[in-house]
Formats: sequence, C-alpha cells, structure tokens
Amino acid sequence: MNKKVLFDLNYGLYIVTAKNEDNFSGCVVNTVTQVTAEDKPKLVVAINKDNYTAELAKKGRKINISVLSKEADMLLIGKFGFRSGRDINKLEGTEYKMGNNGVPIVTQKAVSYIECQVLQIIDCATHDLFLLEMQEGEKIAEEGEPMTYEYYHTVIKGKTPPKASSYNAL
Repeated sequence: MNKKVLFDLNYGLYIVTAKNEDNFSGCVVNTVTQVTAEDKPKLVVAINKDNYTAELAKKGRKINISVLSKEADMLLIGKFGFRSGRDINKLEGTEYKMGNNGVPIVTQKAVSYIECQVLQIIDCATHDLFLLEMQEGEKIAEEGEPMTYEYYHTVIKGKTPPKASSYNAL
C-alpha cells in the first residue's frame, strides 16, 4: 500500500479551540470537513486523543474553528501546533475574541471562524472524530485567502507534528 497518495488529498489549516469550565486550549488541525449545508450545517473535525483540546472538547461539548490565512506565521502555528495548552496559556499574546458559546476564537491571521456544538464523538484509534453542528460563522478578513496544507508545506516549509491526523513517518 502506498500511503504517499494520502498527501494528494486537499486540506486547509485551522486552529480549533475548546473550553471546559475555566480551562481553555486550542490546537492546529488540518482535518475539518463540511458534511451538510442545509439548516444548521454539520462538520467533522479530527483531533488526536492526547491533545488537551480534545479532552476539553469532550467535556465542554463546544468547539470553535478559525480558518487560518496564508499570512499566518510559524510563531502562531507553532504556538497552537507544537505546544500544549497544559503547559502554556496559548491566548497570551494572541489576538482573539470570545465566541457566543463562551469559547475563545482566534482572530489573529484568520479569514473566518465557525462556532460549533459537539453532537457526537467517534473513536478513530489515535484520534477522536467530532461531529459538529454549526451555530455561528463570520468572515474576519474579506480579502484574506485561506491557507492550505500544501501551502504550509511547500511555501512556509512547515513540518507535521506526530499527533497530526496526516502525520506519516515516511
């Protein structure tokens, strides 16, 4: 089996945030997919089970998704993609606003955001797949272009952390 063909799938780059009680975290993911469009759209997001964000999303049942722009830099991506919310306050020095659902939304270098309610959690071995219902969504920057995972790798020269759903030690 040639797993390199999975690199041909197209992904975006997102910061997913979650909160439970007074605890907050966020992480970078590349696996957010719209499933339905009618009424309240449904989405799915995959988060590694070891991530603090997944733990908080399971407890708090709310997730916000910030769609990163091509202007997002490695300092922002590194803070949310390679550091744990158990060890640092990721909101410190980060532009954000509070969502209507009480979960922070990263607005720094993001083109839009989506606020979601967790409907179901599906165990996918190393990751949990969260089935979400969109509650709110807004554009942050009218002119920004969303960052793709390919752009992250080819232009920014970013690496994939071992906990990412697309990580492959080839």
